[in-house]
Amino acid sequence: MSLFRKPKKTIQRRVFTENDDEDEEPMEVDEQPQREREHKKKEGKTRHKQKQPLLSFETEEEGEVFQVKKSSHSKKVMKMFEKERLKKKETKPEKDAAKSKAKTEIVTDDLVLVVNHKPAPPLILSGRDALCAGKDDLSSEEDEGIPTTHKFSKPDNFKKVLESGAIPDAAMIHAARKRRQRAREMGDFIPVEEDEPEDKGRLMREDDNDGSDDERIDMDVNLALRDQERRREQFLAAQESDQEVDEWEHQQIRKGVTGASAALASDLIYSEYQAESSQPQVATIPAQAIDPGIPQTPQMIADKLREHYESVCASREINNEKLQQTQKDIEQITLELDELKTKAPVAAERFKFYQELRGYVTDLVECLDEKVGVISSLEQRAMDQLARRSEWLIERRRQDVRDQAEEATNKAGMKKGPEDEEKIRRAAEREGRRTRRRRAREIGGQPKHVEGMSSDDEISQQDMLNFDKEREQIEAEIQDVFHDVMEDYSSVANILIKFEEWRENDLTAYNEAYATLCLPKVVSPLVRLDLIFWDPLNDSVDIERLEWYRTLALYGLHDDESEVTLAQDPDINLLPTIVEKIIIPKLTQLVDRCWDPLSNSQTLKLVGIITRYVRKFPTLGPASKALSNLFNAILHKMKCSLEHDVFIPLTPKLIESKSPFFQRQFASGLKLLKNITSWQGVLNDNTLRELALNSLLNRYLLSAVKFCLLTDAVSKVSLISLILPRVWLQSNTPELKMFSTSVLNLSQQLDKNNPLHLESIEIVANILKTLRT
Repeated sequence: MSLFRKPKKTIQRRVFTENDDEDEEPMEVDEQPQREREHKKKEGKTRHKQKQPLLSFETEEEGEVFQVKKSSHSKKVMKMFEKERLKKKETKPEKDAAKSKAKTEIVTDDLVLVVNHKPAPPLILSGRDALCAGKDDLSSEEDEGIPTTHKFSKPDNFKKVLESGAIPDAAMIHAARKRRQRAREMGDFIPVEEDEPEDKGRLMREDDNDGSDDERIDMDVNLALRDQERRREQFLAAQESDQEVDEWEHQQIRKGVTGASAALASDLIYSEYQAESSQPQVATIPAQAIDPGIPQTPQMIADKLREHYESVCASREINNEKLQQTQKDIEQITLELDELKTKAPVAAERFKFYQELRGYVTDLVECLDEKVGVISSLEQRAMDQLARRSEWLIERRRQDVRDQAEEATNKAGMKKGPEDEEKIRRAAEREGRRTRRRRAREIGGQPKHVEGMSSDDEISQQDMLNFDKEREQIEAEIQDVFHDVMEDYSSVANILIKFEEWRENDLTAYNEAYATLCLPKVVSPLVRLDLIFWDPLNDSVDIERLEWYRTLALYGLHDDESEVTLAQDPDINLLPTIVEKIIIPKLTQLVDRCWDPLSNSQTLKLVGIITRYVRKFPTLGPASKALSNLFNAILHKMKCSLEHDVFIPLTPKLIESKSPFFQRQFASGLKLLKNITSWQGVLNDNTLRELALNSLLNRYLLSAVKFCLLTDAVSKVSLISLILPRVWLQSNTPELKMFSTSVLNLSQQLDKNNPLHLESIEIVANILKTLRT
């Protein structure tokens, strides 16, 4: 025997009832004494039954109490709850007796033993036994034409099995599920409980689950009736709440006023409500209109109501003003709508135009992106060909100078070296070219020519054929660049027609889209393709005669164009921009690779075209980067020519013998001086003086003049004074100091009594006069 009393344990078991479904959760059954539970329930009921005063006016003098009326629905529900509680109280003694029978207490000296008599385990039917158990019932349903119960209700055998406590097997559960599925498909509902009403079962289940909010699933398919009932209940509840609010207001009025004032106030309030109920705006009495703490007279109430009336009238006026403004806005919007309707076709046409323009520009850009690489390749090939020709001519001239210097040195030294065939061939070709140039001057009737002043740019017939063949091949490829492109995308004129149509239709959008800045980039590939073989150094073809130049110059112009409208034209700088972005870089390449500073004709053409462009196009100013690059290329090429092309032998024997080589080289130096001074007014004067006077005149020419005969020196000084710009001679710059000194020395050496010196004296006098002025 144990010396201690063992604590009681709560035993949980699953209770199957007729109201439980297949998938309900097990319920916890507490085996505490029934008296304790009844005692707790009574205490809870007493707590909830304690009434609280609804309003704070119970303690006042008049003792009137305002109570909130409950809806009819809530009263019905409360009555049903009371009935359920009464039934439970009646059934509780029977349950207590049954529990006492199930429990047996064995009391000993030291231990109280509680024995729970458990019922026998439920009978579990197998699949075949379950089918046999429900065989008669199923057959009876099929044989009888009029069923006694609902056609989709649970079969009697299934209920009996559940009531007996047996656990149905898989076959019976599957058959029940099939019946439910068939009922759902046919639109009917399955009654969960057949014997008891729905509300009663739900209330009992709520009480058993200690006030849980779970509700039975409504399988009723008549949704319209249910919604109608719900709306009716809501409407009744709203009416009852309005009645409660009205009752509360009446109580407040009765407590705030007395006697006749109460009647007058109530009449005024109801009349105000009736007057304003017809108005669209609901008027409310302000809180400070009636103060329950201060006695109110009818006059005070009337004043308060009058003030409220005036405020309502003021708000009405404001609303009327807003209404008038809204009406005006509606009229304005109507007018705008009519105007937009009239503009709709124009907008549709504009939209169509922009869609077409967008497609055209997209196709044009894609086409040019594909062709620009081919155009750049052809430009490079054509430039390489021109550069090879120019470099070959310059190298031939320098080789001739080296050959002649060697021949003159050997002749002067009375030493004849072995002559190879290559030198003989070059000498023969050189003399042949000189002879042909001399005959051409005689036929043309040109004035007296100084040997060495002409340019030797003659090319042999075979070399010319090779050059022409290569050029024809490049020209054929140029023609094939746009052979697979329509005329609208391969012609500058057709492209400008599209853009000009855009400009005429919508100039604002044209400017906002930066078409003026994009147009030079659009037409630049076509302009570059047309200028692949443009060579202003050797050909006389100018860009003003080209077709694309005239098209760009006339773009956007009208017959009634004036200076004012021309100044406002957004495309006024279209052609200058093309010149700056395409023509000037092209000239820079030609100067860098093809220009010969010793060529008088090339220099004069280059000076003329650059001077004309700078004066004609405003974009070619000091801020133009392309023009600065061109000037730097010109200066670089002249410096290279000074280093490699000027050679004047100063040996006394060659000078005294009046060697033709010496005279020709001195004339070549004079020609270079003339070409350099041709840039006066175009390039920077300080840079030109440095090149022409210090690097060429003082270093080479005046040094050679010192070793010449007196008359010959005077003639050479006279040629130099004619070449130098008059501005330089009159400026008396430090660079001309050596030239002035040379002229003074010559004037001192001349003899006035010698008739041969008279002409030289006059020439020197004119030079000195120019320098002094």
